[in-house]
Parts: sequence; structure tokens; C-alpha cells
Amino acid sequence: MTREAATSFDLLTERWIPVIDRNGTPDKVGLRRLLLESHALRRISGSTSPMTAALYRLVLALFHRAYAVTTEVEWKDRWEAKSLPAKPLQKYLADFGDRFDLFDPQRPFLQCPALARVTPQTPAKLIPHRAVGNNVTLFDHTTATDITLLDPDEAACWLITTQAFDPGGTKTPYERVRSSKLAPCNRLGVVLVEGDTLLQTLLFNALLYDPELHKPRKTTIDDAPIWEAAVPPPGIPDKRPARGWTDLLTWPSRRILLSHRRDGDAIKVDGVVITPGVEFTGELVHDEKMAAFRQPTGKNGKPKKDAPLQPIRLAPLRGVWRHSVELLLADQPGEGRSRVRPPALDQIARLAERGRLPQGASYTLRVFGQQLNKEQSVVVDYLEDAVPAPVALLRANDPVVATLVGIAIALADDAGAALRHLESGYREERRAKPVSGLDLAYWPHLTNAFGELLEDMAKARRKQRPETDALTAWAEHVARTVRSAGNRWATGASIDGRDLLIIAKHVEKFDNIVAKLVRTFQAKVRGSLTKEQDG
Repeated sequence: MTREAATSFDLLTERWIPVIDRNGTPDKVGLRRLLLESHALRRISGSTSPMTAALYRLVLALFHRAYAVTTEVEWKDRWEAKSLPAKPLQKYLADFGDRFDLFDPQRPFLQCPALARVTPQTPAKLIPHRAVGNNVTLFDHTTATDITLLDPDEAACWLITTQAFDPGGTKTPYERVRSSKLAPCNRLGVVLVEGDTLLQTLLFNALLYDPELHKPRKTTIDDAPIWEAAVPPPGIPDKRPARGWTDLLTWPSRRILLSHRRDGDAIKVDGVVITPGVEFTGELVHDEKMAAFRQPTGKNGKPKKDAPLQPIRLAPLRGVWRHSVELLLADQPGEGRSRVRPPALDQIARLAERGRLPQGASYTLRVFGQQLNKEQSVVVDYLEDAVPAPVALLRANDPVVATLVGIAIALADDAGAALRHLESGYREERRAKPVSGLDLAYWPHLTNAFGELLEDMAKARRKQRPETDALTAWAEHVARTVRSAGNRWATGASIDGRDLLIIAKHVEKFDNIVAKLVRTFQAKVRGSLTKEQDG
């Protein structure tokens, strides 16, 4: 494993970022082309959901620095221009264009040249599903003796993903420190507002940015992405709060150094050193802008008043739509700040209210993350989900909307609990083994219907009509779906003569519970809409 000083891989011009264009064709582009042709691209599309999120965060940091939008008027001008001008990017790169070389001997991109004295290990260490040692995934079979070579474009993507999403655990020490904390993005679902083009997506997620005026919140005059630092990072680990938004977007959670060699005419990454980097000591609820937060709830389902807000995270099977109140809807005055939605949605709501965005538009809220094991050191699964974000709901300022959406989500939760109780009640009576697949037969079948509910509620609100029809259709879908899952379980259960009677008893009880849940739901909807009309 060698480190060749003469080799270059310029991330501004080389083809390395995986994208989908507006025709649905996959491609790879450099940072310069990505920005200047963002109007012709659909989205960034990494090989895993954490990679996609990490690449978006990197690009947004560059966007904020090169195309800083300081006022809503400037935002409107960018929106109406239909494409990004080259001049601001050229001006920025005149100062920092030499910082984007993956193999620069003095300042390799997002790396620590001081690690050159440490023996590299296989570059599979960068890839969770090909890792070895303490950070191996549950499904990995790679060994430390396997030879792995990465192309520079692949290595660049995994380098950026590692900085944002590396699990905690033991790393190679630079001197003595081996233990590393979770990279910040492991603690939350990374939320992205997605438009029709990559340019729209960048603008939707570009917050008003002016470090001298401390915009966005908690951004200081010292804010800058890691590549703008005056000197490369030292090999020893550090801990500190974020200096601002672009600092956090490019957080160096690990000290990393790639090694490379020639393989014929090609350059291959043949090794990597990963050591503990900078531990984030700030508060995510104040610093992180691509996330939603809520107060944790007690066993009674009510928020714990004195508990700090926690980030919304993805969970397997159960869709992120279950957190639509926290993700989409503005917190109400007097609620005691029980939730915080991503600031980009507040900005979109303001822009729509002032006529800078169409009132009837609906965008997509895409959420990225990964699931770790109980020890928080192994990647178990990659997660990605989406929920519609109708502008009419983003603008809604009355608490009734949040109440109605919350009631709809509670119906799904309660029906899911009834489904689990159907199986557990039978199992306790027959002393049978638990079955798997109940959640799989229920939760995934609600995602599209909930998206339709949000869209229909937004249409009703724009037309100043009650949301009764939309909510009734949702209740019918939930009841139909949960009963279908229950009947499928009953049909597949191992039965003899006695089992038939026991199953029939539990299914009848289950059906009665579902019917009662729907009646209760309808009564709550009527009560909420009546209060709104009376108010």
C-alpha cells in the first residue's frame, strides 16, 4: 500500500457523484457540473441511503458558501433564474479550488495527512457491508486478508459517508485513543425536501445564510466547511461544538487517510487509516437543521414535559409518516415547544405565504438513516422513506390540522396494537410460539394511503372545506388493511378442531376492537372539526 504524491483526483471535475438526470438516466458528475447543471438533474442517488444523505450534505455546504442566499428576495431571484450562474462558483473556487483533490499530498480532501505514519488497512473498512473487525455488519463475510481495491470515485463517496455516518467503536489509534463516538448523522433521520430537479432541491434546503448575522441560527462568523480550514487537521482526536451550519454539514467525525497505487493505467485506492476524529459536543436540537425533533412520550402516550427534545429517527417497516406531525407541521404557540420541524419547511411556508411559491404545490420529504445494533457499533440496515409535503399543510397555523393528523396516526397505531394483541392472546392461550410477519402484512400497506390523506387534506384546506371525506377514507383503509392482516394470520395458523374455536373467538374480539377504534376515531374527528367551526 503506497501513497503516490504525483496522483490527482479533482472532485470538482472528475466524474464521481452518482446522479439521476431528468430522463431517469443514471450518470456520474463532478461538483462543478453538479451545480452548474443542477437544473437538468433529478437527484443525487448514492449506492446506499446514508451515502445519498452524506453527499447532499456535502453539496449543500458548498452551495451555501458559493451561492449564499441572504434574503428571501435573493432566494426568489435564484428560483426564477432556472439555473445557477457560473460566476459565484468561479469566485469561490478562486480561493478554495485547490482543496478538492482526493490525493493531494499536503491537503487531501476531508482527510488527515498526519496519519501517513500509521499502517493502512484494507479500504473495505470504509464500506459497512464489506468491513472487517469491530465495525463489520451482521451480514458481512469479508476477512482482514481479503484484497480490496476501490476506484477513486467509489472511495470518495465512502469517505464522505464515513465522516457523516460511521458507527462508534474501536478504531486504529493515532497515538493512544482508540474509542470513537457515533458520527452525528447516526443520531437522527436526515431530512431532505425534494423538488422536481436537483436545483429545486438545493434551493429548498438552502437556508438563508449570513454568518455575520448568525444566520441560520447558531451559525457564527467562524463557520466554514472543513476544507476551508487554514491547516490540515492534526492526527490526535478532538471535541468541540459546531461553529455553524456548514461546519456541521462537513463534520470530521474521523481522521482518515486514503492510500493508493497504480493498477495498469488506472488509479486504485488500496488502503485506508481511520482513527477517532472530532467528537460533537453541541446540542443537535439547536445545531442540526436537516432533522425534526419531538418530546419523548411516556407510557400514556403523552409528551414528557421536562424531557429534552429528541430527533425523529427511521424504524424498519413502520413508515416515517407516523411522525408527520413533527416533520411537517409548525409548532403552536403555547404548546411548550413539544416539537420542531426542519427549518427548511418554515422557510418554504413563508415563501409560499408571500407568493414566492405556488400555494397548491406539493413536494417530497425524504428521510435517510441507518439502523445500528444494540452496541451502536454495527450497521444492521440502511433506511430511507418519504412522505408528501403539501404546501397547504406546511402553511397551516391552526392546531386543528395537527390534531387531525395526530388522530389519523393514532388510529393506525391502535389498530396495529390490536393486531399484535390478536396474535399474542391466542399464543398465550395455546402456549404457542410467536409468529413473524404481522407487521410486514400491515404497516407497509399504509404508506401510500397516508400520503393520499395528506394530499386530500391539503386540497380540502385550500378549498376551505372540512377534511371529513379524506379522514373517512383513511379510517376505512386502516380497518380494511388490519383486518386483512388478521385474517391472513388466522388462515395461516396451525389449527385443529379446538384451535378453530379459539382462533374464531380471538378474531371476533379483534374485529370488535377495530370497529370500536373506527367509531372513536370518527367521533374525535367530528369533535375537532366542530371546535374549529365554532372557533
